[in-house]
Amino acid sequence: MADDQAPMQAAERLLPHNLDIERGILAILLAGSNAIDIHKVRGVIGHPLAFFKRDHRILYMACLDLDDENHRVDASAVAELLSRMRFRVVLDRLRQQQQLMADDQLDGMSKERLRALYRFRPEDEASNPEDSALAAIGGYATVVQIANEFAPSSSLDRNAKLVWDYYLKRRYIQSLQSLADEAYMTTESFVDLVAKGSQTVLELSSQDKQGSVKNIIQVVDDTLISIGEAFNNPNTGVKTGFHDIDDKLMSLRPGGLYVLAARPGIGKTSFALNVVENIATQDDEGGILFFSLEVDATDLVKKLISSRAKVEFKKMEMGTCNEEEFQALSDAGTDISQWNLDLLDIADITVAQLRSHARRYKIEHQNQLKLVVIDYLQLLQSSRPSMTEYEKVSEISRTLKVIAKELGIPVLALSQVNRDSEKAAGKSRPPRLSDLRGSGSIEQDADAVIFLHHNMSEDDDGDKSDVNAKRSMQVIVAKNRFGPTDSVDMYFFPARQRFEQIAQEIIEDTYDVAKRPVVPRSDDEDLFDFPAKQE
Repeated sequence: MADDQAPMQAAERLLPHNLDIERGILAILLAGSNAIDIHKVRGVIGHPLAFFKRDHRILYMACLDLDDENHRVDASAVAELLSRMRFRVVLDRLRQQQQLMADDQLDGMSKERLRALYRFRPEDEASNPEDSALAAIGGYATVVQIANEFAPSSSLDRNAKLVWDYYLKRRYIQSLQSLADEAYMTTESFVDLVAKGSQTVLELSSQDKQGSVKNIIQVVDDTLISIGEAFNNPNTGVKTGFHDIDDKLMSLRPGGLYVLAARPGIGKTSFALNVVENIATQDDEGGILFFSLEVDATDLVKKLISSRAKVEFKKMEMGTCNEEEFQALSDAGTDISQWNLDLLDIADITVAQLRSHARRYKIEHQNQLKLVVIDYLQLLQSSRPSMTEYEKVSEISRTLKVIAKELGIPVLALSQVNRDSEKAAGKSRPPRLSDLRGSGSIEQDADAVIFLHHNMSEDDDGDKSDVNAKRSMQVIVAKNRFGPTDSVDMYFFPARQRFEQIAQEIIEDTYDVAKRPVVPRSDDEDLFDFPAKQE
């Protein structure tokens, strides 16, 4: 076969479909034996274009319209409705849906907007029977013939999923063909084309759960099973290694988005790397994927080595270590090289590319992925350069939450806060949720928001060049969807990039709890209502 014949043969291949399955679904609906059947089907098949054959689309459109008007769905009702609808109007409605599908808008439309695409209106009335949609599909006999075909009701759920699956396959093929056509003509780079293709495929992949309706009995059963598993295996979630933080967050939950925010220079990256170290040294399996958009991989590893060896970063960088310190650095490097940790340092990456990297990583590592870290959120690029800052951050935060849920892992995203926290009466105040930089959607999408705050207390050491010099820090859990808001006292040792939790007895002896920052919260947050502590 000549190479130039292959594209033509591919174009002539019929798109995936199964007319027998489509007729089986319509046979059950038109028989009208069970009023709940239409609800089962439309819970999976959201619109008529999921059917391949034009006449099947018209019949299903009539079923949807009848159901929306609270009328019984059966052969007589469908035939009567189609006998009153002009065929030309029905075709225009289908073409409108096809255009929306081509623009990637159809599958995400609400039920109300979809209804407007097939609802029968008085002006749609056919002037004579020959102009009706019923006549165009073969008349009343065609409707009765389909209704009389044998189709067991037990097959309805499975067949509905199969029809939707065939529809997604057609969308997939058409999207890739469109991308291939664009590759022939565009001046865009290969990397941009791959990013666009990845975004298209990922958007399609989310449609396999379109309109998923779950019966409450099944949800309760699944929930009780989950509770039982947690009872038998209480150590669920990914532990940060900081006990008090894990206690408040109940560890990093699979599917959760956790935002770690602070002003520049406070220690966000160091704190995140400490969490990475604690997780990487746990006994259980699972990798960590760290996206660094600001610091290159070499400098990140230097921070890890300095922290683990407890050797001053400056001495390591300047080459002024003694032999004992050099050996500690070497041993730390050997330890770190055994961690299941992968670093991606890239300054210009879109959130869609990040999502693609994370999905591919999980597949390549046999689903062994425990945590994704992004340093930091505001440096990610949006899908369109024309977006405002608010739109960009909103898109990024939503996509990061989707990544967490899609992969079933926690995502830790570092974030900047604005300067308002530094303007309170000339001194720094604890940051609050409204200080998150870029968009309120970060607060909305995150399962927990954690702030780092430098106390500037008398407990701070003055000699910042000393490896043991410390800062008094507050790790403030300002939002916690599944638990209380509170703060944790810690020390930060900037010289060796390390956070350490303060022993409780030290806190009671040296820390004035009356000056402890109050954790601010919004009245409309989805939080547990825990009573305030009485000091």
